[in-house]
Amino acid sequence: MPHLTTSQDVKYLWRVHIVTRRHLSEAMERYPNAATEIAAWAEIIEAVRWQNFAEVREMFRDADYIDGYVIFNIRRNRYRLVTVIHYAKRTEKRETDGHVYIRSFLTHKEYDNPSNWDRRFGSK
Repeated sequence: MPHLTTSQDVKYLWRVHIVTRRHLSEAMERYPNAATEIAAWAEIIEAVRWQNFAEVREMFRDADYIDGYVIFNIRRNRYRLVTVIHYAKRTEKRETDGHVYIRSFLTHKEYDNPSNWDRRFGSK
């Protein structure tokens, strides 16, 4: 788990939910050379509570926002993890948790075709 400072502990008290972890498990089985990095990514994601893409970029400098998707590079850009993020919201009456929806896990070559981005796990 990443080391968080005291101010980050307060900011990220509630966690992000990964929907669905099964997709990550499938990617780890299919691409065992990426399994450790996928597991580390998931551990980081579950320990934060992002409210916008700028906060994502603070942790993942190479993350990209493209047409509603947030793309994470895995194994130095060998693979791409395509997600849709519903950020945590804060109102006067309540705070909501965030959700990261796994859309697909692709090789770099597969990623080059945007029609693959929602290929396995539903639609945006």
